[in-house]
This record gives sequence, structure tokens and C-alpha cells, in this order.
Amino acid sequence: MEREDGSGPNKRRLLPLAPAPASASGQGGSAGAGSKGRRQVTAACEACRRRKSKCNAERPKCSLCVRHGTDCRYATAPTETHSQALKRKHSELQNQITPYQELFDLLKTKTESESLEILKRIRSGNNVDSIIRHAKDGDLLIQLSLAPESRRRYEFPYLSDMPASILLPDNLYLRSYVFETTFRAPPSHGFAGDWQRDGFGDERYLKPYHAAQNVDPSFSDVMVSKWTTVSTDEPLMRRLMNHYVMFQHPWTAGFHMDYFLKDMAAGRTRFCSSLLVNAVLAASCHMYRDFPDRNRYWLPRTLGYQFSAEAKRLWEIECRKKVVKLTTVQAAVVLNIVSILTAMDKVGTSYMLQAAAMATSMDLFSANTGTRDKRARKARAFTAWGLFCWQAWQRFYFTLPPLIPDPPAYPLPDPQVDPEFYGEVRIRYPGSQNVYPIHLGHIIKANFELRKLMNDMASELFEEGKPPRVTVEKTLECKSRMDNWLANLPEPLTPTKAVFPDHFKMHLEYYGNIILLVRFLIQSGVPLDLTWQGIITHAEVRLETLTRLYYLRHSFELYDPLLMHWLVFLGDTVLNKLEGRNSVAPTAAQMSVIPTTSMSATDFESLRSTLILCAKGLYEQGRNFHIGVLTYRLIRDRMKANDVDILRTHLFASSTSSSSSASSGSGNVVSDDDPPLMMEYVQADWLAPIVTAPTSDNDVAKQRTLNYLLKEYEKLSLEPSSGVEDLSEAGSTWDPISPAR
Repeated sequence: MEREDGSGPNKRRLLPLAPAPASASGQGGSAGAGSKGRRQVTAACEACRRRKSKCNAERPKCSLCVRHGTDCRYATAPTETHSQALKRKHSELQNQITPYQELFDLLKTKTESESLEILKRIRSGNNVDSIIRHAKDGDLLIQLSLAPESRRRYEFPYLSDMPASILLPDNLYLRSYVFETTFRAPPSHGFAGDWQRDGFGDERYLKPYHAAQNVDPSFSDVMVSKWTTVSTDEPLMRRLMNHYVMFQHPWTAGFHMDYFLKDMAAGRTRFCSSLLVNAVLAASCHMYRDFPDRNRYWLPRTLGYQFSAEAKRLWEIECRKKVVKLTTVQAAVVLNIVSILTAMDKVGTSYMLQAAAMATSMDLFSANTGTRDKRARKARAFTAWGLFCWQAWQRFYFTLPPLIPDPPAYPLPDPQVDPEFYGEVRIRYPGSQNVYPIHLGHIIKANFELRKLMNDMASELFEEGKPPRVTVEKTLECKSRMDNWLANLPEPLTPTKAVFPDHFKMHLEYYGNIILLVRFLIQSGVPLDLTWQGIITHAEVRLETLTRLYYLRHSFELYDPLLMHWLVFLGDTVLNKLEGRNSVAPTAAQMSVIPTTSMSATDFESLRSTLILCAKGLYEQGRNFHIGVLTYRLIRDRMKANDVDILRTHLFASSTSSSSSASSGSGNVVSDDDPPLMMEYVQADWLAPIVTAPTSDNDVAKQRTLNYLLKEYEKLSLEPSSGVEDLSEAGSTWDPISPAR
């Protein structure tokens, strides 16, 4: 067969290809004679890009993908180049990343409970925009709800102004930043430094402490539920721990908080234990204002009762072990605190006795604290000082000689040289990004030094079952030591700079103890001459000034057992003056410094306003712990009927709101007329800081015990062991294992 090619005689002429049809997009070109060359396409499909083929960019499928039967996809828009598409996608990704970045920032900056709520919404399938919107709206609502708590000042009940009797030129506290920012207008001109120097630019002097939040990042790693069987509500228990750090730890400091939290987070038992965690949670329940019936510790349904019962169970287990743990000593201090709050200090004394014995057996009070490990030595030394100082505080106010006569041999370091020894608490106020330290190291060291002085005075003045051994020389010597302590306070704690509740409390203790020393002297038979009158008057003015400044800045709603002590002290002082004016005070020389016959109507009204303020504060403290309820009754039942009526108008917005709150079972209103409920479990030898008239047996201390006073003022009978028996029948385990009582 003849081959058909162009060289044969029968060659066939090849016709030119027909031009390709014009594409709808105008892309692609003809290869025919009339073609002007292949037209460039804007972007090839992804399949042609992989094959490195010439793509005609037909959409939805190019011709090559049709021929090969492959999936035809374009990464670009019809008129878009690949570089333009990359820029567009980058911009879209940026827009998508911004909300997620914002969400991540929210998770980092929000509180633990708020972060958990955000995570719940993420897992529920909510989109990122709705989650962010909810978080922002919620934060705005929180800020709005906190606005009343961030007010510039609280208003005094009855009379809104400071009494003229304390507005004296030599009253240093009237030059404090708290007073200036409360009663003075901010500077209208000047440099920013002037504002800061006067406290006007510092939120600490403008907002109450309880409105702030602890920003310690350690809490984000803590799983409290691993250390207790009582609850699995992690956010709640973290809040309780936070409350202990802010409202209890600076005052008592029974254990090293940083070591405790780090070991809790890591699951280590060197500086943390289930016993200590449950004891801390039991104490914290009194501080958490959202808890109903937090002052009624005997109710089995309350978390405070349950944490206490669990701590008691674990205490009994630990006490049976031959090896004493550091955390057991620390837990004993916390359980003793809980016992005092619940008016069960007779029971709590056993915890203190056992803690002292355990600490001695561990050699905690020696210079090396019984260990060569430097980190453990700090924790043990801190515990030794905390135990020593807590028993010193308790024994001094019980007018008893100390259980531990000498302070720990380990010297207290300077907080600026060794800040790790004390730790720090940092807070932030709502609506602000500023973080402030509370100067925890300075607070703890100053408190420890004050307790050491009180321990020394208790050793020198008190003897079991006998009146204080007081002389003029000894009183002046003790006062000189106290004066030196006040004069050497670090700058953040000075009268001008003091702002937080724990700052005010150490100043209250100083002036209160000065008055106590003089009262001991007067009780010993020394005449109340002008010198001693001047000392008492000077201290009383400062004590009332500090109490009022505390209220103006922070109110009295904040959990504060030591504040309760000084409210009783000041309230009793005022009552004695008012009773003296009405000729009902027993021994005038002991009861009052100011002659009541010369009291003006203005002075009388000022005293009444102070009494109303103290009673209101005791009522509010009674919402937090049981002993506050009892001390409120002591003061209230000595008040005149018309004064009680005035008090009630400031305690309740109206009688209907009061009754509705009480009937709703909120637990936040202290029952005024339920003595059996209040008295049923009292086992208290706590000495009320009041002046009593001498009796035939001359046992002044006995007349000041809470049990005695409640019998006298309330006319109620109290069986010595009824409280413990009732608790035992209810399933509680409050009695410590050792019969140390």
C-alpha cells in the first residue's frame, strides 16, 4: 500500500484547522492562520498548575480538565491573579485571627471563674463573636454592679460628719491620704505628681479593699478539689482560697502562702495537706458574703460545717501518727482561729496547746528550725513565728501568761532584703489595669514585732488566776516600747500612708493597747490623775479617728474579727460616757475620763453617733461569724430604747425589707430576737474588751468572759458542755483528740 505523505504522486492536501470558537470569557486564542497568538490567561486552575499545562481558564471547567476528567478548581476569583488572591486570603485570615486572638487574651486576663465560663461556651459550640460579645457585655455589667462598691466614701450612720471632738490640730490621721481624699477636693491645677502625692491619683485611697481582686497567677494552676472530698466546685473553692489570702492571711500568717499554693498546684505534700486545705476552706466560708447562714456554723448543710468536720476527721488521723508534719502545726493554728470565730475558744485552746507541743518537738523555735534545707527552713521559721505571734495575741487579750515565753531564734528578715520570706499579695480594682501590692512583707513583719511586744508584756503582767501585776514604772516602760514600734513603722504603714484594713488594724491595736495598759494600772488602785487622763484621751481620739477612717474607705461589711474586738472596745467606752451622763455608770473613775455633767448636747450627739456606728459594725460582722452576733447583742442590750430605734433605721432599709430578708432564709440578716439560737453552742472564755464594775470576789477577768456577760445581759442559762454535746449529736467532730483542756 502506498504511503500517504507529501512526497507521493497521490498526496492529499492538508486543510488548515478551523479557528477555535471564541470563549465566553474572551480568554484563550486561535492557532489558525487568522490568529494573532495565544492570549494570556489571568490565572490557571489548580490542576493545570500541578500538571504545568496550558490552561484556557474556562469556568467552571477548563478544556484540559474536561478532556482528562479531573476536578477543576480555581484558587482565584475570575479577574484575580494569584498574587492578588494571596493578598486577599491573608487579609481574610487576619480578620479571622483577630477575634480568636481577642478570645485568647480574654482567657488570659479574666478571673478563673470567668475563664471557665468562656470555656464552657466554647465547648457548647457558640461562635467566637457571640462569646466575645457576651464576655464584654458581662464585664460591663460587672463594672456597673461594682460601681457602688467603688464609691468615693461610705456615709456615716446618724451624723454624716466627723465629730468635732476628734478634729484636733495634733491628730496626725487627719493629714492622712485617706482623710484628704475623702474630705478634701482634689487639686484643680498642678502637676500629676501633686495628685499622686496627695493620694487623689491612687485607686487604693479612692476605692474599698473588698472591691479589688487578687491577681496572683498561682491560683490558675491550683486544683483545690484534689485536696478535699467536700466539694468539686473548683471556681468556688478558688474564690474561697482567694478570700483567705486577702482577708485572713495578712493578719494571722500561720503558714507560708506561696509555698502552700505551689505545692497544692504540683500535688506535693511537703507544704500542703488535705488537713490544712480543709481548715483554710472552713475559715474562708466565714469571709464569703454570698454564702447563706455563714455565721451559723452548726448547720450541717453549710459548707463551713462540712469543711470543719472534714478537717476534724483528718486532724484525728494526723494526731495518731508518730511523725509530726509541718502542715499539721499550721492547720492547728487555722482551726484555733475558726474556734474563736464560732465562740468555741474553749475547744480551740486544745488546738493551740497541741500546736505548741508539736512545734517544740520539731525544734521549730531554734535558729536552724530543725533542718538544713534552706527553703524548708524559711517555711518552718515562718510557721514558728506565726504560731508564736498568734498565741501571743490570744493570750494577751485573754490576760493570760504566754504558752510560748520566748520568740523563735530565727531572726525576722527585712522584707526589702528577703521578700520571698513573706510573699506578696497584688490586687487590681474593677475597670483598671493598675496592679498594687498591699505590702504584705511590711504588714507581717510589723504585726510579728507587735505580737512579740505583747508576748513580753503578757509575761511581765499576767499570772494565771490573778489580777495584772502593774506599776507606774512598768506601764510607762511598756508604753515606751509601743511608742518605739509605732515610730519605726515602714513608710507604707505610717499614719499618712496607711490605707488597707490590715494597715489600720495595727494602728488600732497600738492605741487600744495603750488604753488597756492604763486601765490595768487604774484597776490596781493608782489614781486617774491628769497625766493618765491625757494619755487615755489622746489614745481614744486616735482610736475613734482610725475606726471612722476604716469605715469611710472600706465599710464594716468586710470580714474582720480584730475590727470586731475594737468596735466592742470603742462602743463600750462610749456607752460608759453616755451612762455616766445619765448617772447609771458604776465607778466613774474607771468608766470615763470626761466629766459627764459638763457634756454639751453636741458632744452627746457625737457620742451617740459613734455608738450607732460601732453597733452597726458589730451587726455587720455578725453576718460573718457567730461571735459577732453575740458581741452585737452585748452592746445593743445596753443601749437605750430610742438609740436602738435609731440603730434599726440604719440597719434595715425598712422593716418590710428586713423581715422579708429574714424570712427568705438568706442568712445575711442577724436575728435580733432569737437568743436560744445564738446561745446554744457558746463555749467561750474570750474576754470582751470592756470595763466592768468590781464585785465582792474582785475577779474582774471572770466578769469579762463572753459566757459570763451573756448570762448577765441576756439572762440565759448555759450548761458548761451543752455546746460540744449538741455539736456531737448533730454529727460534728469539734473536740480535738488530745484532752489538753
